[in-house]
Amino acid sequence: MSETWIIILSIGYFLATLSLIAALIFLIVVAVELRRGINAFKEFLNTTKTKLDPTIHETEKVIEGVKASIDDVNDVTQKVRELASTVEKLTFIISELVTTADKVKSSLSLKSNALKTAVMVAANVFLENLKKGGK
Repeated sequence: MSETWIIILSIGYFLATLSLIAALIFLIVVAVELRRGINAFKEFLNTTKTKLDPTIHETEKVIEGVKASIDDVNDVTQKVRELASTVEKLTFIISELVTTADKVKSSLSLKSNALKTAVMVAANVFLENLKKGGK
């Protein structure tokens, strides 16, 4: 019976050794494939970076152009606001000038009427004095 155990243990040892060798070969193959995969991924990343760098640079230029355009629009908007404020002030000044001109016209009209009335009264008084005998 001890020979049977020796044979069984020898076969087990042989199978374990074969399994260990197969596992080592499998791990070596997996390591080599992982290395190839990692290298291929690195190459893909480098190629992608090389292709994307000009695009990123152009995108940055476009963004800078958009920012400049926005700044220009903001400047124009500010100038339009200033122009609107100036037009509003000018409208107020013109309105005040028109009001002042109307007041001057009304004042001159009153003075003219007062002068006419004074001249007519003076003429009437003068004529009355002439009629009475020149007193």
